[in-house]
Amino acid sequence: MTSSLFNGLSSQWPGFDKQLFDFLAGRIADAVTSAYKDASTSSPEAHSLVLRTGFAPNIQRNRAIGAFFRNPDHHALIERARTLGMRCPDGTDENCPRYLAADPTLTVLEVLRKTGGKERRVALLVFFAVHPTAMTHENSLWSSDLVGRAMTSLERDRSSSDSLVAGYFNGAEGDVSPRWTSQDRADVIEFGDKLAGAVRRVLAHPAEEVRADSPEISVRSKSFRIDSGGEDSAGFGARPEFGVAAVGGAEDGRTPFYYYGWHGGVLSKKPRDGQGRKQPGLDLPSLPLFKALKLTRLLAPRPSFPDYFPLSIARIGDLLTIGAIPVEMTTMMGKRIREKLVSPANPRFVLVGLANEYLAYVATPEEYEAQDYEGASTIFGPQEGNVISGLLLQLAAKPDTKNSSPGQTIPSVTFKLGPKPLIPFGAQFQGERRNSLDEDLEPDMPHSLVRLNSRAPRFEWDEDKTMDWNTSMRSVSIYERKGGQWKPLVNGDQLEDDGGPNLLTVLVDGVFGRRWAAIWLPPDESDKSTAYLFRVKTTIRGEVRCSVPFELGKLPGTEPTPSIPADRVCPAGVNDK
Repeated sequence: MTSSLFNGLSSQWPGFDKQLFDFLAGRIADAVTSAYKDASTSSPEAHSLVLRTGFAPNIQRNRAIGAFFRNPDHHALIERARTLGMRCPDGTDENCPRYLAADPTLTVLEVLRKTGGKERRVALLVFFAVHPTAMTHENSLWSSDLVGRAMTSLERDRSSSDSLVAGYFNGAEGDVSPRWTSQDRADVIEFGDKLAGAVRRVLAHPAEEVRADSPEISVRSKSFRIDSGGEDSAGFGARPEFGVAAVGGAEDGRTPFYYYGWHGGVLSKKPRDGQGRKQPGLDLPSLPLFKALKLTRLLAPRPSFPDYFPLSIARIGDLLTIGAIPVEMTTMMGKRIREKLVSPANPRFVLVGLANEYLAYVATPEEYEAQDYEGASTIFGPQEGNVISGLLLQLAAKPDTKNSSPGQTIPSVTFKLGPKPLIPFGAQFQGERRNSLDEDLEPDMPHSLVRLNSRAPRFEWDEDKTMDWNTSMRSVSIYERKGGQWKPLVNGDQLEDDGGPNLLTVLVDGVFGRRWAAIWLPPDESDKSTAYLFRVKTTIRGEVRCSVPFELGKLPGTEPTPSIPADRVCPAGVNDK
């Protein structure tokens, strides 16, 4: 968020929204203080960390295989992937290099707390390299995608009396997509469940387990200046710049420009300014006017990029060393860095990408030459990865700075906000009332319900504007009538509520008030003759609303599909807890 350029590309309406920024910063601060409070109140209890390593095969796919094959050391990685169970979609291990050119290593750090002589799991840190984007970028709902599905599933493994936090940390995933087929809800659930299942297997049958009781945690961080010259310079030697293919988008999310020439393989005639043969992003050779105007420097000048490149080395005793980088690194570049950083002092090392800032992608020098999306998005030239490797080695070689050391100073950061957005973020600016509630929601629907909108019941209600930034205080759930009593619906071991994948909460009208709707996506095995109802609770005013009971087999097949009517009062048994 220190970059006006990246702020401008973060949503359909460019610009910096202070209210959204403050909301996100407040939520992060709440999480930090909550974690500190939990640590403080539980400090008399014994704690242990257990590091487990294993593999999660057949979730990843290399989306830049042509560039990957330019690396002379690619053969060993593919052979290793075969031995770890990576297979083609048809079950073979031949003639599908895209499905083998990834690292399925899964690292899980388990946090245990001993209370009353009983040891229980309180947290999981999951390290894995994959773009968490099985859902299409055209989906109109914000989503935590496959890793949200996986982490939520793991958190629900706890007993009812315990709490568990599962966190996901991305590795070198610059050229790694999930193996999506349709980029829809089915892909999100399939690969989210596969990742959660792999974590459970590692916890139950670890290939390697290392335990440490109350290890000392130390961190060394440094922000290197991006501009050349001076003691603190990163030494990239190139002005930050995107190439042509970056404008066209990656395989997972092409932009309209891709089909008009902004794709991989567009090179300048001669090497230039430390950027090799990268053609500046908007200076397309086939459009002489664009090239003459030098639009890339006009629309993305140097001041629009961040000024600093932050790196960190965190050590958790002798258990694990973490290298935190602000980029998305390709599989092979990540492999080369790990091989350099692993040492007797750092026997177990993981990379965490997208940390503390965002500065695009980093490809190997060989991949950079292809100028596919990842190489074109390596903004500091072909040697950027090697420079980062050297900077991490510098940090790892110096004495650690303990988190608790007195007088530690956090340096200030300048935020280049850019202009205000034309339309601020918020429910009130989402346009006119929808004609159809599930308009544009096909990616979120089960295959059995796509375009069968009348079979997905929905319930509408009005809310006060004060709920706009307090949506976590709203809960939506489905109740069913069993034996004459109303009870929360449970599918398998999961409540049918808005914490799961089967309830979509959609803004219907944000212009003339706040009209919301919950759309229930009933699983195929749901009983068509059982009575169900929607229950909505908002805790700001303690309001509880219920729909009238309905049966799936008697939903009206009309368009627009009507909302299930509201009941005057909730039936007995549908309590407000």
